[in-house]
Amino acid sequence: MEDIEYVYTVGMDAKTVAARLDESPSGVLSLADGGRAYAIPVHVTFDDAGGRLLFRLSDDGHSEKMAFVETTDEATFICYDDCGDESWSIMARGTVRVLPNEDLPDDATINELYGDVRIFDEDVTDLKLHIIELTIDELTGRETPR
Repeated sequence: MEDIEYVYTVGMDAKTVAARLDESPSGVLSLADGGRAYAIPVHVTFDDAGGRLLFRLSDDGHSEKMAFVETTDEATFICYDDCGDESWSIMARGTVRVLPNEDLPDDATINELYGDVRIFDEDVTDLKLHIIELTIDELTGRETPR
């Protein structure tokens, strides 16, 4: 391992973490059910004042991801960028829940925050959209020094 190259990283301050989360429209949300993990790419909105991350998920009534939301005690969200000499990553951990209908923003706001819904082979008329809230218990960021 003498010829392995390394890059040192440093912790990000809270202001830099918030800025990166504001600039990052997506990442990976990891959920769990007992000893089984489930990680999915998601669009994200950071609510710094509320100490939470918000994700929009679709459900056709047979959604494995929605079942995992219900069984997850602690979720992890990761976003990152690696552009050669400059890189950074952010990890957030916390509890997740489906926001109740009365707490949802209107459709125009959801479209603005998350963009188009990505669907696979589902019939659009069968889809229900959910906003998932991750209440942040732990938030850390690392980056290469500038």
